[in-house]
Amino acid sequence: MLFVDVRGFTSLAERLPPAEVAQRLNRFYALVSKAIFHYDGTLDKLVGDQVMAFFGAPLYAKDHPARAVQVAVRILEGVKDLAQGGGLKVGAGIATGEAFVGNVGEGVVTDYTVLGDTVNVAARLQGAAAAGQILVTEETYLQVAAKFPDVPGREIELKGKSEPVRVRTIVVNGVAGGQNNRS
Repeated sequence: MLFVDVRGFTSLAERLPPAEVAQRLNRFYALVSKAIFHYDGTLDKLVGDQVMAFFGAPLYAKDHPARAVQVAVRILEGVKDLAQGGGLKVGAGIATGEAFVGNVGEGVVTDYTVLGDTVNVAARLQGAAAAGQILVTEETYLQVAAKFPDVPGREIELKGKSEPVRVRTIVVNGVAGGQNNRS
């Protein structure tokens, strides 16, 4: 599971005309969707300034955790150039594990999506990530440790979770930002 979110989007939308906000968001969506599709991910939702994607279904790839991390890195590197005035700041969360994949809803309203604890953990990690950070679960990190050696681990409390979650923070070179500016 991968969640990415633009930091400071509410203040950006307050400063800029709506048409310019939409243009920047569309450029962000184009970057994100291209990266997700390049690594055979499934783009689940575009929700405001947040994107939800998953890997391993309907196309299964044994290295799906590594693909999710590669997508997040590509996005964090790409957002620097998306907008004038410093680009966009993005945080990401990735979790690996089992999830329900399929249609939910009844009648005329259905949605092909993923559900489960793994999804919730990834969403909470994205919320805890500062600009320029990719927070990944330990299970995800073990799949990419060779590419990102010596990333220290820590435990964090996530809303709704009964136990702390062990995570690693991957910082993309030249992208790391300051505070977690939630919109």
